[in-house]
Amino acid sequence: MIEEYFISEDTLMLLPLSKNETKILDISGEYIIEKNIFEVVDESCQYYGSTYNGRYISAKKTLDMDYKLPIIIDEVKEVVLFPTCSPKLENCIWICVNNVENYIKNNKVSVIKFTNGVSSELNISINTLENQILRATMLLMKLKKRKSNPKKIGV
Repeated sequence: MIEEYFISEDTLMLLPLSKNETKILDISGEYIIEKNIFEVVDESCQYYGSTYNGRYISAKKTLDMDYKLPIIIDEVKEVVLFPTCSPKLENCIWICVNNVENYIKNNKVSVIKFTNGVSSELNISINTLENQILRATMLLMKLKKRKSNPKKIGV
Protein backbone atom coordinates (compact mmCIF):
# COMPACT_ATOMS: atom_id res chain seq x y z
CA MET A 1 0.00 0.00 0.00
CA ILE A 2 1.37 3.41 -0.96
CA GLU A 3 0.46 6.71 0.70
CA GLU A 4 0.85 9.09 -2.24
CA TYR A 5 0.72 8.86 -6.01
CA PHE A 6 0.69 11.53 -8.69
CA ILE A 7 -0.43 10.58 -12.17
CA SER A 8 2.38 10.93 -14.70
CA GLU A 9 3.45 9.85 -18.17
CA ASP A 10 4.13 6.43 -16.61
CA THR A 11 0.52 5.89 -15.47
CA LEU A 12 -1.46 3.29 -17.39
CA MET A 13 -4.78 3.03 -15.58
CA LEU A 14 -6.62 3.70 -12.31
CA LEU A 15 -9.16 1.11 -11.14
CA PRO A 16 -11.58 1.41 -8.22
CA LEU A 17 -11.24 -1.33 -5.61
CA SER A 18 -13.65 0.17 -3.06
CA LYS A 19 -14.97 3.56 -1.99
CA ASN A 20 -11.60 4.33 -0.44
CA GLU A 21 -9.09 2.24 -2.39
CA THR A 22 -7.67 2.55 -5.87
CA LYS A 23 -5.46 0.18 -7.83
CA ILE A 24 -2.89 1.97 -9.96
CA LEU A 25 -1.29 0.33 -12.99
CA ASP A 26 1.96 2.07 -13.81
CA ILE A 27 4.80 1.25 -16.20
CA SER A 28 6.86 0.26 -13.16
CA GLY A 29 4.20 -1.93 -11.52
CA GLU A 30 0.89 -2.09 -9.67
CA TYR A 31 0.09 -0.12 -6.53
CA ILE A 32 -2.79 0.16 -4.10
CA ILE A 33 -3.55 3.52 -2.49
CA GLU A 34 -6.02 4.19 0.28
CA LYS A 35 -7.83 6.95 -1.64
CA ASN A 36 -10.68 6.89 -4.11
CA ILE A 37 -10.00 7.53 -7.78
CA PHE A 38 -11.40 11.06 -7.67
CA GLU A 39 -8.95 11.96 -4.88
CA VAL A 40 -6.01 10.59 -6.87
CA VAL A 41 -7.08 12.44 -10.03
CA ASP A 42 -7.86 15.73 -8.24
CA GLU A 43 -4.64 15.66 -6.19
CA SER A 44 -2.68 15.00 -9.38
CA CYS A 45 -4.37 17.93 -11.12
CA GLN A 46 -3.49 20.12 -8.13
CA TYR A 47 0.11 18.87 -8.16
CA TYR A 48 0.42 20.10 -11.75
CA GLY A 49 -1.24 23.46 -11.04
CA SER A 50 -5.02 23.11 -11.40
CA THR A 51 -7.95 21.16 -9.98
CA TYR A 52 -10.18 18.47 -11.41
CA ASN A 53 -12.95 21.04 -11.79
CA GLY A 54 -10.63 23.44 -13.61
CA ARG A 55 -9.47 20.68 -15.95
CA TYR A 56 -13.06 19.54 -16.50
CA ILE A 57 -14.24 23.06 -17.42
CA SER A 58 -11.29 23.44 -19.79
CA ALA A 59 -12.01 20.11 -21.51
CA LYS A 60 -15.71 20.96 -21.74
CA LYS A 61 -14.94 24.24 -23.48
CA THR A 62 -12.21 22.80 -25.69
CA LEU A 63 -14.23 19.80 -26.89
CA ASP A 64 -17.69 21.42 -26.72
CA MET A 65 -18.98 18.36 -24.86
CA ASP A 66 -20.10 17.83 -21.30
CA TYR A 67 -20.12 14.16 -20.38
CA LYS A 68 -17.47 11.45 -19.93
CA LEU A 69 -14.82 14.05 -20.64
CA PRO A 70 -11.12 13.29 -20.80
CA ILE A 71 -8.95 15.64 -18.77
CA ILE A 72 -5.45 16.99 -19.06
CA ILE A 73 -3.50 16.06 -15.95
CA ASP A 74 -0.14 17.58 -16.90
CA GLU A 75 0.01 20.19 -19.66
CA VAL A 76 3.80 20.18 -19.88
CA LYS A 77 4.17 16.44 -20.46
CA GLU A 78 0.76 16.28 -22.19
CA VAL A 79 -0.69 13.56 -19.95
CA VAL A 80 -4.39 12.97 -20.70
CA LEU A 81 -6.75 10.57 -18.91
CA PHE A 82 -10.19 9.42 -20.01
CA PRO A 83 -12.97 7.75 -18.02
CA THR A 84 -14.63 4.53 -19.16
CA CYS A 85 -18.03 5.76 -17.95
CA SER A 86 -19.42 8.66 -15.95
CA PRO A 87 -16.80 9.68 -13.36
CA LYS A 88 -19.65 9.91 -10.86
CA LEU A 89 -20.10 6.12 -10.96
CA GLU A 90 -18.16 3.99 -8.49
CA ASN A 91 -16.98 1.57 -11.19
CA CYS A 92 -15.39 4.28 -13.36
CA ILE A 93 -11.89 3.41 -14.58
CA TRP A 94 -9.48 6.11 -15.77
CA ILE A 95 -7.03 5.30 -18.57
CA CYS A 96 -4.00 7.29 -19.74
CA VAL A 97 -4.42 7.67 -23.51
CA ASN A 98 -0.71 8.36 -23.91
CA ASN A 99 0.10 4.74 -23.06
CA VAL A 100 -2.58 2.99 -25.13
CA GLU A 101 -0.92 0.97 -27.87
CA ASN A 102 -3.88 -1.01 -29.17
CA TYR A 103 -7.29 -2.38 -28.25
CA ILE A 104 -9.47 -5.20 -29.50
CA LYS A 105 -12.94 -6.61 -29.00
CA ASN A 106 -13.10 -9.93 -27.15
CA ASN A 107 -16.71 -11.13 -27.07
CA LYS A 108 -18.63 -8.52 -25.02
CA VAL A 109 -15.56 -6.97 -23.43
CA SER A 110 -12.63 -4.92 -24.69
CA VAL A 111 -8.96 -5.67 -24.22
CA ILE A 112 -6.59 -2.74 -24.07
CA LYS A 113 -2.87 -3.19 -24.67
CA PHE A 114 -0.47 -0.64 -23.25
CA THR A 115 2.89 0.47 -24.62
CA ASN A 116 4.78 -1.60 -22.03
CA GLY A 117 3.08 -4.82 -23.20
CA VAL A 118 0.58 -5.07 -20.32
CA SER A 119 -2.97 -5.94 -21.38
CA SER A 120 -6.15 -5.39 -19.41
CA GLU A 121 -9.68 -6.62 -20.00
CA LEU A 122 -12.38 -3.97 -19.56
CA ASN A 123 -16.07 -4.63 -19.13
CA ILE A 124 -17.06 -1.96 -21.68
CA SER A 125 -18.03 -2.13 -25.33
CA ILE A 126 -15.44 -1.57 -28.01
CA ASN A 127 -17.53 1.35 -29.29
CA THR A 128 -17.42 3.09 -25.90
CA LEU A 129 -13.67 2.53 -25.67
CA GLU A 130 -13.07 3.85 -29.19
CA ASN A 131 -15.22 6.91 -28.53
CA GLN A 132 -13.35 7.71 -25.32
CA ILE A 133 -9.95 7.24 -26.96
CA LEU A 134 -11.10 9.54 -29.78
CA ARG A 135 -12.15 12.24 -27.33
CA ALA A 136 -8.91 12.00 -25.38
CA THR A 137 -6.84 12.07 -28.57
CA MET A 138 -8.77 15.12 -29.77
CA LEU A 139 -8.11 16.91 -26.48
CA LEU A 140 -4.42 16.00 -26.69
CA MET A 141 -4.22 17.19 -30.30
CA LYS A 142 -5.86 20.53 -29.43
CA LEU A 143 -3.48 20.97 -26.50
CA LYS A 144 -0.47 20.35 -28.75
CA LYS A 145 -1.82 22.76 -31.35
CA ARG A 146 -2.33 25.50 -28.76
CA LYS A 147 1.16 24.99 -27.37
CA SER A 148 2.80 25.16 -30.80
CA ASN A 149 0.71 28.07 -32.07
CA PRO A 150 -0.54 30.22 -29.18
CA LYS A 151 -3.05 32.98 -29.88
CA LYS A 152 -1.72 36.50 -29.86
CA ILE A 153 -3.33 39.10 -27.60
CA GLY A 154 -6.13 40.95 -29.36
CA VAL A 155 -6.03 38.71 -32.43
